[in-house]
Amino acid sequence: MIIVLFSCRKDTVQEPIVEEPTKWELISGDYKVYDTLGEYLYDMSIEHFQGEDTVSNETRNFFRFINFDGQFTFEEKQLPVNVLTFNSKFYFRIGYQDTLYGQNGNRWKITSGTYEGYNLFHNDTINLRFKKTNINYYLQDLVPYYECECKQIAVKQH
Repeated sequence: MIIVLFSCRKDTVQEPIVEEPTKWELISGDYKVYDTLGEYLYDMSIEHFQGEDTVSNETRNFFRFINFDGQFTFEEKQLPVNVLTFNSKFYFRIGYQDTLYGQNGNRWKITSGTYEGYNLFHNDTINLRFKKTNINYYLQDLVPYYECECKQIAVKQH
């Protein structure tokens, strides 16, 4: 009798495993970008793709920023982040973009470092931080000198 009691057990139903979206899937998409006071600035898109790294000849993840800062489209290779110095798997690089052409054909440089709390995806929001300057080009382009330590808030649209 004891053997019968312990040998009968309920069949377990295995639930399907739902995979979490990757960092690349979460960050990719369309965004509305606002200044730090909540004023709408522009629409931006971020696309993910894999491509060959011309330096290491390895396949790497890239982001393509479309209409970044309301006027630039560029691509940036995404490298692994040192978790000892910066602990977030949702950080992404804007990088060093030299000689970007704006809407009026003027040249710009955009750079971004690793700032804690910035340039990371969190709850469908990205707090962007980057430097934008025309210091190398303003005399040749015959425009006023401009430099900005820019902070913006990008909200993903669903």
